Amino acid sequence: MKTESEIRAKVDAMQKTSSGAFLAHLIDYAGLFPPASLSLETAIRNYAAYRTGGDAWMLGRFIISASRLNELEPYVPLFSSKMPLAISVVGSKSTNTTDCLKGLQNDLAQVTRFRDRYGDTIEIGVFEMPLPPVPPMRELLHIIAKETAAHGLYTFCEVTVSLEEDWEYHMMDTLDAIAAHNAVGDPVLGFKLRAGGVTADMFPTPEQVTAALLGCRDRGIAMKFTAGLHHPIRMHRDEVHTRMHGFVNVFAAGMLAHVHNLDALTTAKILADEVPTNFSFTPKRLAWCNLMVSVDEIIQLRKEMLCSYGSCSFDEPRDDLRTLHIL
Repeated sequence: MKTESEIRAKVDAMQKTSSGAFLAHLIDYAGLFPPASLSLETAIRNYAAYRTGGDAWMLGRFIISASRLNELEPYVPLFSSKMPLAISVVGSKSTNTTDCLKGLQNDLAQVTRFRDRYGDTIEIGVFEMPLPPVPPMRELLHIIAKETAAHGLYTFCEVTVSLEEDWEYHMMDTLDAIAAHNAVGDPVLGFKLRAGGVTADMFPTPEQVTAALLGCRDRGIAMKFTAGLHHPIRMHRDEVHTRMHGFVNVFAAGMLAHVHNLDALTTAKILADEVPTNFSFTPKRLAWCNLMVSVDEIIQLRKEMLCSYGSCSFDEPRDDLRTLHIL
């Protein structure tokens, strides 16, 4: 059974290799969300077991909606100040600015009450904010950043329009607004990209993911990802009747795009690649074909730009990584 200090030591040791640096705290556990849709008891007990298991160094935060924080109360004793429950809170969805701000205040009040009740047994450090499907406004982003930062939260904003509704135009508008906000020195905001879902129409194309990756790169915006990234390498999956993005593809494409200033065509090729042997990890570097990223670059990019991804399974990614001899 791993302690927090042992996990930190393991991360430090693993970050001396490219695969370790790539995978350290990569996977936020979203067992409550589709397609797993586990009960809260099952999901939080899974997370508690993962936190003390041999692969705990790969595990990130437990993802839960702000409205459900109080439901965690019976399970807080599974954790301690030496092994706290690390949480990423998902904010309330809304259709307009007024309801967005009202929901934000309610969500932050839930965070405050839960923190006050349990102190250092829990650690809530990330907020995932679904923006209303309206043109992004600097004033709204300023309030979101200011209020969440005042509660000690780093916030990632998500575009909620569907992929068919001028998604790329709306996404780029949002990135421009986030970049303009970040440039004035206020608490900065990141961007959350939804990479899939439970039906084929919820999966962005490689070109759409490319637009988000390069859009964030060019504006210096940090990213996290959610949904659809159960497997390391892109592949067709019968359960969704489409190709699912691979998390190795997505993070490798983002890293290589940063390091080599890649164009959209090359970035999309990395995202669309379904050949596992085109991706390789050695002690000193990650490579896709003849393009490489060093361990030091991986560590920096994971810390500053390509932060983590939410998955409703912690087992599937690990099983596949072992099958591919990456883990």
